[in-house]
Amino acid sequence: MGNKPPKKLSPTEIRDLQKEVDFTGEEINDWYKEYMRSCRHGKYLTVKEFSEVYSSTFGGDAGAFANHVFRTFDSDGDGKVDFREFLVGLSVTASSNLEKKLRWAFKMYDIDGNGRISKDEILSLMTAVYKMTPQIKKPSDVSTPEKMTKKLFKKLDTDKNGELSWEEFYEGARRDQLVVAMLELSPD
Repeated sequence: MGNKPPKKLSPTEIRDLQKEVDFTGEEINDWYKEYMRSCRHGKYLTVKEFSEVYSSTFGGDAGAFANHVFRTFDSDGDGKVDFREFLVGLSVTASSNLEKKLRWAFKMYDIDGNGRISKDEILSLMTAVYKMTPQIKKPSDVSTPEKMTKKLFKKLDTDKNGELSWEEFYEGARRDQLVVAMLELSPD
C-alpha cells in the first residue's frame, strides 16, 4: 500500500494535466496505464526503462535514440521522467503544430544546449535513428547517417557557417518534406 501509485488519475489531476497537453481525459488515463506498465519504480522512468520501451517498439537498437528523447522529456534535468514530463513530451511529439514539433526536435538535436546545431550533433541523431530502424530501406542518397547529415546540412545551412541556427532549421523544414521527416526523426 504505502508508496504504491494509484491505478488511475483523479479528476483533478487529469484537469491539471489537460492545461498542459492536447489530450482528452480518457487519453491521459490510457497513457497513464501505459506509463505505469513501463515503470519499475512506480513513480518515474529511468533512462534504462525508457530505452527498453523504445527498443521493444522498434526493430533495431533504440538505446542511443531513446537517450536523446529522454533528455528532451526530462524537463527538470533530474535524470528521471515522471508522468507529467512524459505526457508533455508525448503531447509535443504528437502535435499537429509544426513549429512546436520542430522546437522540440531542435532541442533534441542541440545536444550541448548552445542554441546551435553542429554537423556532429546531427550525425549523432542520424546514427541513432539508423540503428533503430535498420529494417527501413533508405534511398541511396541518404542510405547512411553520414549521407543524410551531409544532405540535411547542404539544405539547411544557408549561411554556410557550419552550424544551424533555429531560423535555418525552421525555414529549411518549412521548405522541404524530407527535411521535415528527418528533423522530426521519422525516416520512413
